[in-house]
Amino acid sequence: MSSPSSPHADTPRPPTPYLGFAIVGCGAAIAPLDFAVNVAFPAMTEAFALATPDIRWVALCYVITYGSLMLFCGVLGDRLGHLRVFRWGLVLSALALVACAAAPSYGGLLAGRVLQGIGVALTLSCAPALAMGLLAAGQRTQALSMYNAMFAGAGLLAPLLGGISMLHWGWAGVYGFRVPIVLLAWLCTPWLSSCLRPQTLIPPGAVSQTGSVRGLWGLLRCDADFAWINLVSVGVQFCSFTIALSLPYALPAAGWGGTASGAMLSLWALGVLAGSGVVPVLLRRMDLWSAGIAAQGVMALGLAWIGVVPMAQAWPFMALALLLQGLGLGVFQVVYADQVVATLSDSARGLSGSLTLVTRTVGIVGAAMVWLWLMERLQNRALANGVSLSEAVWASTMGLMPWAAGVALVLAGLSVWRQSRRMR
Repeated sequence: MSSPSSPHADTPRPPTPYLGFAIVGCGAAIAPLDFAVNVAFPAMTEAFALATPDIRWVALCYVITYGSLMLFCGVLGDRLGHLRVFRWGLVLSALALVACAAAPSYGGLLAGRVLQGIGVALTLSCAPALAMGLLAAGQRTQALSMYNAMFAGAGLLAPLLGGISMLHWGWAGVYGFRVPIVLLAWLCTPWLSSCLRPQTLIPPGAVSQTGSVRGLWGLLRCDADFAWINLVSVGVQFCSFTIALSLPYALPAAGWGGTASGAMLSLWALGVLAGSGVVPVLLRRMDLWSAGIAAQGVMALGLAWIGVVPMAQAWPFMALALLLQGLGLGVFQVVYADQVVATLSDSARGLSGSLTLVTRTVGIVGAAMVWLWLMERLQNRALANGVSLSEAVWASTMGLMPWAAGVALVLAGLSVWRQSRRMR
């Protein structure tokens, strides 16, 4: 006589979500790994005989493309399925990276960057929604924290991998080394599908009610608090991107080689990684608004600290300042994403994840236009005072940081003021 079986004996065990997070992180890594391109800015400037300000188009062609398409791709994912759009983006990204690495001219490189921007828009617009689909609805903050930690982890590796790839393949290596990573993510998407909870797609006739670009603009006009957190996100990215723009020039001017410069920049990404991971613990002690304001203050302090580091003492003072600024940035990004997702409907996860990247893009584009212009002016002023070129490059970078810290402090102060009004 057989023993009675458990009522759950034949129930299949659900796949572990950690496999799904690994696949999503591998695919989404195409964006933070693009930080490796910043390490190659000086080499590309020399290879294509460019003036320093002209290198901005390597970043602008890419970020303007994916920034302008991100919201529409997010809605597309809500309507057609996040995993399907994610797959399309991976295939297109692999083709674009090959095109960039093989570009015979600066124009060809920029064309490849536009194609890469389209692929990234498709992939990243749906990656946060896929990450949230791996855990239960009540674990949204944990899912966003893990996703942002993986995103930051890729950014941590990017300068190191970029520096190493340049040693072997020159500037083209910062594009080529990502092709196998993208293809691996694409090959693993069947396993990701088995880890996801069922997705509720938006019927075409209900898009305007649950989540559309037009509805989002209406919400931004009507909800002052929601509009403010998005504006602050733009400002935070605008200030923080001074690091990615200027330090790849300043550190070599201080005598650091490509690998050493990449390692220093990786400490910034390490701070972002730590900040992303600590948010669930932090939110046990304070609310989202307070955590976001505290993060803004920490970021401003880190920028101000970088601005006073002497050229001969980049280590360890620069390292500590970069860790501090990255810590604040990591906390802010998770808190901000959590606020956006909580405001929009659950059926518009693609749109909400896209919005967080659009504000980041707007901040980066603004930074590329303003900070590189100011950096050039400060460098010319230093050269006119008779210092060497390396000293002028360092002085121009350090001159940017007080401005960025000041903007960040103003935003933090206004956030404190708005919170005090909300609590009355």
